[in-house]
Amino acid sequence: MRYLRKFMAFSLLMPSYNQARFIEEAVQSVLAQEDGDWELIILDNSTDGTPALMAQFTDPRIHFHHEPRRMDVGTCLNWMLERAKGPYFSYIHTDNRLLPCFVGDHKKALSKDPLGLAVCDYWEISEEGRRQKLRKRPDPFPLRRLFSTDSIGVPFAATLELARKVGGFSTDDLADDVLFVLLADAHGPRIHLHKPQMEYRVHGGSRFLQEGVNKVQRAIYRSVLRASRDRPPSAPDPFDEGLARAQRHVAMASRMALIRCRNHLRALGGVDALWISGTGPASFWMAWACAELHRAVAGFVDTPVIGAENLLLGLPIKAEPPFGARVLYPRSKGRTGAVQALRWLSKGLPPLDHKLKRLPADVMAGLLVPLHRKTPEAKTIWIKGTGPLAAYLAYGAEILGGLRVRGFVGKESPLPSMAATSKAEGPCWELTD
Repeated sequence: MRYLRKFMAFSLLMPSYNQARFIEEAVQSVLAQEDGDWELIILDNSTDGTPALMAQFTDPRIHFHHEPRRMDVGTCLNWMLERAKGPYFSYIHTDNRLLPCFVGDHKKALSKDPLGLAVCDYWEISEEGRRQKLRKRPDPFPLRRLFSTDSIGVPFAATLELARKVGGFSTDDLADDVLFVLLADAHGPRIHLHKPQMEYRVHGGSRFLQEGVNKVQRAIYRSVLRASRDRPPSAPDPFDEGLARAQRHVAMASRMALIRCRNHLRALGGVDALWISGTGPASFWMAWACAELHRAVAGFVDTPVIGAENLLLGLPIKAEPPFGARVLYPRSKGRTGAVQALRWLSKGLPPLDHKLKRLPADVMAGLLVPLHRKTPEAKTIWIKGTGPLAAYLAYGAEILGGLRVRGFVGKESPLPSMAATSKAEGPCWELTD
């Protein structure tokens, strides 16, 4: 066949672990490529039937390697990069499907710049393979969003030359693909393919859902922190005006939280101590508003993390509240939610609760990273500041940064569950409202 006489120009790298129910579809989508000038390298650590299933594929462009030892994804990708014939490559998942144009369109896009990184729009599909939503990348992708927990990940494609420049993939954590993209930003342009190029499957067995949102977001944040330290001084600052953006966000979110909390507390009556459902941003804002309104919060109700302290902002996290405790749910639904929206509108605020239920990613990164990179080895910190912005920073430091906030430097703490002191007894992040 003609492709056997040609140099393999596009290497598709597929780490594989116990995805036998999906991998056949993924491989068939590679075989269906309109441009046949590719090689597929699969490094498999599976304990399921993947090796037996892959034995049916005899196409010489498919190189299947089974390694019983469990390896992290970054190590698998670097192993495959060393063997790729290139000059182009893409990291693809065993549970996704490429559209027939993927190889040809990405090859054409990357031929424009040897250090470019190509990103594409894609279809989100269900576990059963039904298309659910067209995911379009922003164009251009904002720099401050790139350096946040809402960064670019798979799918993307690049050259082996760029892979050598950035040192390959991270082997430290779950954000192996994100760190690659962040480091690549300083070397060449991002090239956007507006036509959908693949189908991205969302299912309960995906790495993102199995590991948990908080764990994945924390891994991405670590990559953002690392990449920001390695960024050339001549490159644009992704955190420019980060503090000002955070101040604007917090000013609005804190007003919304106080209005919502007053209404919830009015319905509950005189309860001495409350438990807050969840540990997400909306739960944080409810806890902060309770403190502002002088109502004691006893803890958060959420799934504890095995081996962790299971504390958030000095309060315990428990799977179940104590018997008889009253739980405060941070979001309003149905008729209650409609009434809440009208109350916000009457105060000149947005009717929807997006500012409460999201960090948002670029705002939190812009607030955290400039402070965190000054104390990269710290495990515990103090925060010098007052008001909702200091409380918001403490929440971000713990939930994203993986740090423990020991308290606040000042006359009083914005969170009664945490200490106030006149002098920090260790690393201190200084912040003023």
